[in-house]
Order: sequence, then structure tokens, then C-alpha cells
Amino acid sequence: MSILLFVLACAKVPPTGHGPAFDELRSALAREGVELVPTVVVADLPAPALPPLKAATQIEERLRIGEEHLGEPTVLDPALPEHAAFLRNDYVGAVRFGGGLIRTGETALEVRARLIEFSAQQELREQGTAWLESTVSGLLTRARVPTVQPSGGAPAFAAPAVLRKPIRGMNELDGRDNLNLPRVAIEPAAAPADSGGARWVLVPYLRGYVMHNGGWFLGHEWGCPGGARVEALVVLYDRRTGQPAWWQAATGRHLEEMKAQPSRAQMDQFLLWAEDQVEAELQAGFLK
Repeated sequence: MSILLFVLACAKVPPTGHGPAFDELRSALAREGVELVPTVVVADLPAPALPPLKAATQIEERLRIGEEHLGEPTVLDPALPEHAAFLRNDYVGAVRFGGGLIRTGETALEVRARLIEFSAQQELREQGTAWLESTVSGLLTRARVPTVQPSGGAPAFAAPAVLRKPIRGMNELDGRDNLNLPRVAIEPAAAPADSGGARWVLVPYLRGYVMHNGGWFLGHEWGCPGGARVEALVVLYDRRTGQPAWWQAATGRHLEEMKAQPSRAQMDQFLLWAEDQVEAELQAGFLK
């Protein structure tokens, strides 16, 4: 046990903030205002290609003997946008697991649910983007930072794709977390410098907004009960330099113990609780 605790203590964890504290920028922001752009969904941005999934190995075939009555496992194809978003943990929508588990992988055999169904992407996209934009707008108001409208002649601010940083080692939530392994943190990239429009631009990125029943996300041996997960990244850009002046990452996660098949109303409540956690983290970054 002591060895495991040592390993977990040494595991890499992503930072949640970068740059000077928001409070150090407050006077400039209050004086000049901030342009708040509409929520950007990370799955819509360019991302590194995922390697194609290879055919089942002989050991995988042996593990599946006697399971023919459960049907063929869902094939996750990285060439399909919704599958790639799910595998990267950039997915927005509902996930339904079924059929027990299988093991798959080249270097190691990783557990995942046998059957995986995706739904409600558009509905939850509209809900999640509206929620995050409203949350960030409210935090700006509480911080006494005015929002400014885009200048009529200035080009719209193009939010850049995020940077992805692998998180090495183990995490205390490995085994039953509600995201796919390996863990990858996202960070802001630089944007082109621009002399037009408002100097300060705030970009809310919605990475994940997921409700799900009980099952196995990729790589978690014990699986998880029904729940929800919300991940966001809020970036303040200095338009003149194109550099991120400040950013804050936030994650909300709820798993309802002993609830494998929650109702739609229950899953919506799980999302609300996950939203609350994200709002609290963002508030701590904005108002400290």
C-alpha cells in the first residue's frame, strides 16, 4: 500500500491556472473591458490524429469465447468525429454502456464497455455552451469587469486549437473514473497578434459535457456507476500579442454510487452537480 501511495503522489497532475492571478489584471480589464466570445466546443477544433484501431489480437479473441450471445462489441473508429471526440474526452452528449466489458489494446489489454451508444449530442451541446457562456458572463459581472461588443470593422477573434499535454503515471481516480485513459490535459495556444478590436478577449472552451449510465470508460478496470462529467477551460487573450494572459481549467464530476441505470432526470441532476463544481472552480480563479 505504501508503494502505491508513493506512486500516486508522484504522478503528474495538470496545472489549473496559468499567468498572473486574475486580480492582478483586474484594473486594466475594468478600465478597457473584455470581449466575451461565444463558447467554443473543443471537439470542433483541429486535433492530432488518433491511431487507427487494429483488428482484435488472438488473446482478445480467446477472452471473448462464450460471449457470442452478447453481440459483437462496438467498434470505436477514430475516423468518425463522435468516436474520436469520445476517445479524446472532448465529447459532448450522452453515453450508454451495455453488454459487460471487453479488453482491447496493443501494448496492454485495457478494459472498456462492450457496447457503447452515443446520443443527445446536439441537445447537450446547446445546453452546455449556453450554460458556460452564461456562467463566465456572470463571473465577469461579479468581478466588475465590463464586456464590450466586437468592433464593427475588426475581424472576429478566431479561437485557436488547444494544446494537449499527456499526464504521465497513475491517478488516484484510475480504475473507476468517468473519462477515457490515458489522461491528457488541455492548455491554450497562442493566437495571431491583432491590432484591431478590443485588447482583451475571453474565450470559454467546453471540452466535455457528458451524462452516462454505469459502465466502463476505456482503461478503468472496475468501471463506474451512472454519472456526469463537465470540463471547461477559460482563456483570457491579449489580442495585441496573441498570447494567453491568464487561464483557468475546471472539472466537475459526479458519480452516483449504486446507481447503474439512472433515469434521464437523474442524469440531468448529475450534470447540474457537475456544473456547480466547475462554477465554483472558475469563481475561485476569477475572484481571488
